[in-house]
Amino acid sequence: MDVSLQILLVVAVLILLAKAVGGLCHKFSMPPVLGELLAGVILGPTLLNIWKFPWLAGSQAVAGNHAISLPAAVHVLAQIGVVVLMFLAGLETDTKLMKATAAPAFWAAAGGVVLPLAGGAALVHELGFGWAESVFIGTVLTATSVSITAQTLMNMNRLRSKAGTTILGAAVIDDVLGLIVLSLVIAVEFQRAPNAASMWSGTGWVAARVVIFGVLTFLFGPRLIRWAFRYARHFQGPHISVAVGLGIAFIFAFAAEAGGGMAAITGSYLAGLFMAASPARDEIVGDVRSMANAFFGPLFFCSVGLEMNGRNLGGQLNLFLVVMAIAVVGKVAGCGGAALAQGFSRRDSLVVGVGMIPRGEVGLITASIGWTAGVIGGDVYSVMVIVVLATTLISPVLLRFSLPADDRGELVESATVAANVAEGS
Repeated sequence: MDVSLQILLVVAVLILLAKAVGGLCHKFSMPPVLGELLAGVILGPTLLNIWKFPWLAGSQAVAGNHAISLPAAVHVLAQIGVVVLMFLAGLETDTKLMKATAAPAFWAAAGGVVLPLAGGAALVHELGFGWAESVFIGTVLTATSVSITAQTLMNMNRLRSKAGTTILGAAVIDDVLGLIVLSLVIAVEFQRAPNAASMWSGTGWVAARVVIFGVLTFLFGPRLIRWAFRYARHFQGPHISVAVGLGIAFIFAFAAEAGGGMAAITGSYLAGLFMAASPARDEIVGDVRSMANAFFGPLFFCSVGLEMNGRNLGGQLNLFLVVMAIAVVGKVAGCGGAALAQGFSRRDSLVVGVGMIPRGEVGLITASIGWTAGVIGGDVYSVMVIVVLATTLISPVLLRFSLPADDRGELVESATVAANVAEGS
């Protein structure tokens, strides 16, 4: 069967089942994104293992002279999807409110890095693992990927709340801090190697890339976007602003990872954040939201569940339970405690902590780096993948219970107060 036909069939199954299970969750007052994740778990190796179905021909197909893996093709589409989702999250961010929550976002990110790193390393070491492996496991737990949190908050009309804006700001800072920690841990691990000096210089270059990208992006990003939209007015045809916006978001995503050494979703989020002040924002948001809700969102969240294999726990159940506990408690206590110290209410502090729980693709990337570098073994890597995906699965549920429907007024009020403070300053 032609590879394009197989991809079409797989994508159709993923999207339709994701929307069906998501609709079922919505019927029971649960976030639809949870159903989209569960759809992937159902289709993945935990239950059905869709890639073993006969009509997928062993999940391999040939296009021209090249063999293409269907899981890899779906993964690529899903990564494009998460870039679009975070672009939309940036567009949906209240920039005035973000300025008002800059300090809480920084301290929340710092707390969410220090506590999981220290707690994870100490507890895992107590289980008999070496310090190098223990510290790296703690490093994986510092990661945060709020794409699912952002989608859940958007579905619940809470993204522009004080807590929602703080979560998004803290996630960007967390990405930078986590990258620095990861670079240092890898550098220390290879210090005993003959090329230790070059490894340390490489670590310094990675940190420099992050700083350079951040400075250049905030200095020239808004100007570039204003210039692009000014010239886009001369183009003829429908949806020009949306096309230009998506193009810029993809360029920022590419630059963030290829040039800045950061996650691609950080670049797309910043692109959306800069465009939030553009006159074309409303037009872009409407079209991108439709694409995200109908295609990119279900595909990405279903693919996350599709990666999970609960059968791989094996004899590492104790490790899983310990790491899962610190993964949840570390973010809730670290991020939420920092927010509480910054004057947030207990409810908003809890939302910030819960919203920072998902590790998502950032955690998966970090774990794969450690596995490739030989810091952790294959069995530990499998456990870390399951922990990363499990945190992603439980976050929508915890958010739902952290934000019951009767608190809508309180959140709107807190957002309004913070916005007024930003205007006053």
